[in-house]
Amino acid sequence: MNSKKPIKAIVWDLDGTLIHFKIDSIKARKAAINILVSHGIDNRKLSIQKSILDSINVSKDIFQQIGHSPNQIEKIIQKIDREVSKIEYEAALNATIIKGIEDVLIFARENNLKQGIFTFNKYEHAKLSLEKVNLLKFFDIIIGRDNVSNPKPHPDHLLVICDKLGVKPNEILVIGDNYRDIESAINVGAHSFAVHTKLAIIETLQKADVIVRESEIPQKLITEIKKLL
Repeated sequence: MNSKKPIKAIVWDLDGTLIHFKIDSIKARKAAINILVSHGIDNRKLSIQKSILDSINVSKDIFQQIGHSPNQIEKIIQKIDREVSKIEYEAALNATIIKGIEDVLIFARENNLKQGIFTFNKYEHAKLSLEKVNLLKFFDIIIGRDNVSNPKPHPDHLLVICDKLGVKPNEILVIGDNYRDIESAINVGAHSFAVHTKLAIIETLQKADVIVRESEIPQKLITEIKKLL
């Protein structure tokens, strides 16, 4: 892996990093679990504490063991996606900006840094959220979970963005509030900053190059970005 270089772009996570995306996570997870159980998964194999992606991955293995075809499995996943999308849409309409983050976006633009977003949200909901808080104008590209075959922390999510922005992975800074964001950066050799929000679990962010508390935005975030220019 090439050593990290001065940055040419920032790739942001969306929920909890740029905006407060008030999705009813429990409602979304319950909807996913109900669909999986209705298709033969034992309820005891699933947990409301785990992400929807984790529940799907556990279920995929079981579906294969009981003889479901790839096509059947894909249809079940699409059904979950449709239900979760309805809940995401409601949240997108109620998104609010994280205090101080616009100052950071302005700083990045003034320093000619390209900016992109990689998110587990669908593209249309991410775009809608950004429109609601008047931040859409700052971003060159948005790649949602529906724009890639392998979403974060798989390298593909960031690599697609790098390709479209015309930068190398070691020339980007990834900023996020979740371990998947940090893992994504590590997986491609990028710089990584973790934003420690109220919902973030600090123990999962320790591998980041820098950890910035939400209360330290924008000052510390801008100070740390300056060091990478």
